[in-house]
Amino acid sequence: MLLRLLQGIALLGLTVAIHTAVLGAMFVRFQRHIQFHLPIGFIANSWLLTRIAAITVLAHLVEICIWAGFYYWKEALPDFETSLYFSAVTYATIGYGDIVLSQAWRMHAAMEGLTGILMCGWSGAFFFAVVNRLQAHKQAELAKE
Repeated sequence: MLLRLLQGIALLGLTVAIHTAVLGAMFVRFQRHIQFHLPIGFIANSWLLTRIAAITVLAHLVEICIWAGFYYWKEALPDFETSLYFSAVTYATIGYGDIVLSQAWRMHAAMEGLTGILMCGWSGAFFFAVVNRLQAHKQAELAKE
């Protein structure tokens, strides 16, 4: 049980590290976007937010693949496709229940679900912060006029 818990914590740590790197890189690019007063407006902001959403979703998919790869590597599930499906449903906390892990691996599913909640919440908070920053920047530009 302790070994499985440590494995889950390692997977959580790797997931957080990936998310930190991706959101951190996007934050730096976004700061440059605001700093150099690149065009603001509906189309420019929509394009920026679309890129942020796409990159964030890709980060989540990479993280899901890592959990899936672990399940497949440890033979907790029969093949990678099943592992990927199970991991996606668990990470996103959809939990259809059509595929379940054996009792020995169930703690990993719970840990992945909790990790997914945290990462999705973090992504949502990041997205909200960007939108909030864009609005503040727009208000500052309007005040200058």
